[in-house]
Amino acid sequence: MKKNILITVLFILTTAAYTNGQNLVDISNTSTCEQAFDLSRFHVFGPTTAPAEIGQAANDFTLPKHPTWYKFKVQKNGILLFDIIPLNSKDNYDFMLFKSENDFCKKYNEGKIKPVRSNFNPPANDKGITGLSYAGDEPDFEKGVPVSKGDEFYLALNNVYGNGKGHTILFKELKTIKITGKITDSKNGKPLKAEIHWRNLRNNNLFVSSQTEKKGFYEMEILLNSQENVFPKYELCVYADKYFPSFKIFSTHEANNLNNKEIDFALNKVKKGLNNETLGVIYFKANDVEIVPKSEYVKKILLKFMKLNPKAKIVLEGHTNGLFPSTDVDFKLSADRAEVVKKYLTDNGIEASRIETEGLGSKNEVYPIPETEEEEGYNRRVEIRVIEF
Repeated sequence: MKKNILITVLFILTTAAYTNGQNLVDISNTSTCEQAFDLSRFHVFGPTTAPAEIGQAANDFTLPKHPTWYKFKVQKNGILLFDIIPLNSKDNYDFMLFKSENDFCKKYNEGKIKPVRSNFNPPANDKGITGLSYAGDEPDFEKGVPVSKGDEFYLALNNVYGNGKGHTILFKELKTIKITGKITDSKNGKPLKAEIHWRNLRNNNLFVSSQTEKKGFYEMEILLNSQENVFPKYELCVYADKYFPSFKIFSTHEANNLNNKEIDFALNKVKKGLNNETLGVIYFKANDVEIVPKSEYVKKILLKFMKLNPKAKIVLEGHTNGLFPSTDVDFKLSADRAEVVKKYLTDNGIEASRIETEGLGSKNEVYPIPETEEEEGYNRRVEIRVIEF
């Protein structure tokens, strides 16, 4: 079997500073290197008060108005990872991470020390989070730093904006576990050549990828968070050429119980035309354009399919539950439902030119004379017609 070998990521800090909105950690006296607050005993620090404003100062920040300094000593070998989480998601926190050495602050003030990692980009994510991630492949994050027990670091933050708020620093504990499984065709059970991705959904980091071997089996080591007080979710996604992708979501608790477990997938083949039996149908609430919760999976699979198949084109066919012949209200509602699905796709990066929409009213009902609310629900839908892939 093909394996992905990853460095085991070990946690560096051990305890937490727990506060609430009425009891913020005071960082008003941490504006300089010499005043750096020692984080060595924390794995969650904050939330804090707002950093003090000191104006221009001799450091490497482009707008050094609200700096905060921390220091810490590494407790175990591993990779240093952390999130800087602002209380106000609109704040823009820059950071610099330095490896400590003798007379660090004196040398820093003299401009003789440069950071090992830094990020000055305005956060692109809607939570304003920045920091160090395993891969460091997003604009908000830099790549994690390999560390050894006893290493010492300085971490300098700066909130660019005035009247901003404080922050929380989260150091992450990651570990590796092994999972296995088999990928097959859902109709005939034949093994498939497929790719498997393990992703952290909290920050959308792709931790590890693998492929099946000839008989459809895979084996991979995955990274996950083992801290009980932090609960990111993880996605195991599988896809193969000319098949719809499939995925499973795991909480941290569930993921920690996956070691040496077999996780199999049976993929559905793509065909031109309607794919109701393989991809599924997106259903809606009565007289509304709101998608019902059970259809969220279909919506996400459709998005993944469109991203993985850049040549694919589809028609979204909207339908209503109503008397035939359809009224203008039926046609508008069915067209609006199709447009809602199209907007979801385009908002997530799919070109509008690849998506056609059509409102068919109530002329193609699954149950022309529905006898129950469930049967009415099957009429309120958007079907996906694949016209090219």
